[in-house]
Amino acid sequence: MTGPVLGSLVTDGDRRRDAVHVAVAPVTAAEALDPGQHVGFAPAGQAEVVGPADPGRGVGVVDPFLTAPVRPGERFWLFLYPNTVTSLRHVWTHPAFAPRVPAGKEG
Repeated sequence: MTGPVLGSLVTDGDRRRDAVHVAVAPVTAAEALDPGQHVGFAPAGQAEVVGPADPGRGVGVVDPFLTAPVRPGERFWLFLYPNTVTSLRHVWTHPAFAPRVPAGKEG
């Protein structure tokens, strides 16, 4: 057995409990968004402002644990789609985001 496959139903009768890492990024809402709503960058190519996207076509979902919609201009945690992060050490990389330069390492 492997670990949980987020975004898929449990179909093999697995009854284990587990914990998962989910990559998140702070972003700004271009328009009103609901918790769990699929979003992508608006406009495409930048990595700060997000708007609605078809499921699987954007980069992730609005924090599903929020209890109210996000208003335009508000910042929230974007949960990136499972299996899209290319490296993970609690500091992650993703093709849609420019790499961050660690503090004190600027040239």
